[in-house]
Amino acid sequence: DDGGDGDLFAPIPPRPECPICMLTLPLKPKGVTYMTCCGNNICSACVCEMSRTIEETNKARTACGSPCLLRVTCPLCRTIFSENDEAHLARLRDRMERNDADALCAMAHKYSYGRLGLQKDESKAFELYCRAAELGDSFAQQQVAVSYFFGKGVEKDEEKSWRYLVVSAKGGSVRSRFLLGAIESNKGNHFLAYKHWRISTAAGCGESLRLIKREFDGGRVTEDEYDAARRDHQKARDEMHSNERDDYVASLGEM
Repeated sequence: DDGGDGDLFAPIPPRPECPICMLTLPLKPKGVTYMTCCGNNICSACVCEMSRTIEETNKARTACGSPCLLRVTCPLCRTIFSENDEAHLARLRDRMERNDADALCAMAHKYSYGRLGLQKDESKAFELYCRAAELGDSFAQQQVAVSYFFGKGVEKDEEKSWRYLVVSAKGGSVRSRFLLGAIESNKGNHFLAYKHWRISTAAGCGESLRLIKREFDGGRVTEDEYDAARRDHQKARDEMHSNERDDYVASLGEM
């Protein structure tokens, strides 16, 4: 039973592409950079590669006795990157005034961890995630669900957490889809868990594939079902893969 939501198990909508390399954006937040200047999301590997190219060009000019003329700018709108925390926050607030859900989420993250000179404030972070969730942002809806589940910045409420997870998953959040499967698995609803993980696996979620493997090992998933999940997972990963992204991940040592 899916709680009366007939489209709960519909496939995840196509995920956005990086406007530079045209590959599907990575699943992990560290793999995506939000541009506060124009409000676009670019894969972090493209931003890193652009910055590296400019740095190498300036080094070459310096070696030749020429001045360093190039500055790191947005590859889309050509705005110079923010030079300090104050400038970065000012751009975020400008985007927030335009009801930019990504900006609201970015600011919420800064409050969650006390970044850019802001005092850590989980209640403020929750408020901003709620604003973005009302705009239909599936990531924000996921964060609201997590906040309700753990009581971060708001009173703990597992029923509301579940409702936001469902809305988020239906809106395309791969993480929320994975979490719904985990919750169903903990309840002993292995078939429903598999259905959720099958959808998130097809979007490239490695955690979901590992849990489907666990279900296969436990005799609750057939070999054909597991093989199909592996094929779909690999297809999704191929759509997100590039050598530049591999290099970027290696430079982080995680992700």
